[in-house]
Amino acid sequence: MLTRDKTLYPLVLSCLILFTFSCKQENPDEILAHISGYWEIEKVRTPEGESRTFTLNMVVDYIEIDNHQGFRKKVAPQPDGTYLVNEDAEAILVEIQDNKVQLLYSTPFDQWTETVIKANKNQLIVKNTEGTIYSYKRFENIPLIE
Repeated sequence: MLTRDKTLYPLVLSCLILFTFSCKQENPDEILAHISGYWEIEKVRTPEGESRTFTLNMVVDYIEIDNHQGFRKKVAPQPDGTYLVNEDAEAILVEIQDNKVQLLYSTPFDQWTETVIKANKNQLIVKNTEGTIYSYKRFENIPLIE
């Protein structure tokens, strides 16, 4: 016959409390503080579990958000530290829903939404409505020509 050891209850309860508080969800304002800047795609994972890793990118994303609105552009880093930029941009509106940051994109041709899963100084991870997850790392343009 199995007996219950009541000395384990405090230990289990302590572990559950510690786990709950260690899984702190990021504050939307903290997330928004990190989104603006240059981002280089690292990995894309589909809802089916397929992954594609990017090791060399000729183009990076420049995102600028201010007061819950902004834009994203594709820019091409140059050896002298500058960027080639065209006029195409995707407008972004930011909405906070259920304490999650939603990026609502629009162009003259399409509209879509991405949810920010993680954003900090070095990493940006977003998920679109189809379930595809995009992982970016912060891009720093290091001039090769001075």
